[in-house]
Amino acid sequence: MINIICTSNFDGLESMQDSVSRLGHKFILKPLIEINHIRISIESLDHIRQSDVCIFQSKNATNQLKDFKDSFSKDKEYYAVGVFTAKSVETSINVKCKYPRDNYSSKHLIKECKLDIMSGKKIVILKGNGGLSIIKESLKEKNIVREIIVYEREIQKDIINSEDFVASARNVIICMSQDALKSLCNHYHEIIKRNETFLIVPNDRFMCDEIKIFNKVFTLKSSEYQKEILNIIQNN
Repeated sequence: MINIICTSNFDGLESMQDSVSRLGHKFILKPLIEINHIRISIESLDHIRQSDVCIFQSKNATNQLKDFKDSFSKDKEYYAVGVFTAKSVETSINVKCKYPRDNYSSKHLIKECKLDIMSGKKIVILKGNGGLSIIKESLKEKNIVREIIVYEREIQKDIINSEDFVASARNVIICMSQDALKSLCNHYHEIIKRNETFLIVPNDRFMCDEIKIFNKVFTLKSSEYQKEILNIIQNN
């Protein structure tokens, strides 16, 4: 048996949980990050409607805005920092969304999608409280750029306990958030080190010294991440 601990909610989670259970493995959801939505003001919605470009910094921003589809017309340009966020934009808001193909980050979005050559545009950046401002700082000289904060993160640092790990099994942690991974390494490193523990993360940006506590680390390589995660679980 493999013991899967999922620290993040994501699209297709219930289907994956069913598939894992059918394979005879244990699957528990322990979300380390609680997302608290921030009320979107009428002024912010007006900025979105009047914008030429909308940039989504995370999937959580998309989830907060899916009830305001009417504010997002198809004649705007849409961008996201990575494939998971872009897919969420396309599904929730029903618009085409561009994203960097090789590396998922603000810097690679600016470089690969040539955002730095934009000029005279009204740009809104949809993000969480405390999120990076790299995009705004890069574009504000030639454009009108507004950041709209639509959610804040709250760490649930005591949600995981030692009983969630199975000493006689391989423990696989799925972590799709850098904030969740930081909390995981800071608060649970002793439990992780005591057990055989693998880690699955969405991309190479998650690679850092702290994750050396895991026996093995896997990064996802495609947007079909549900299938890829199941493949990792079955073959390792």
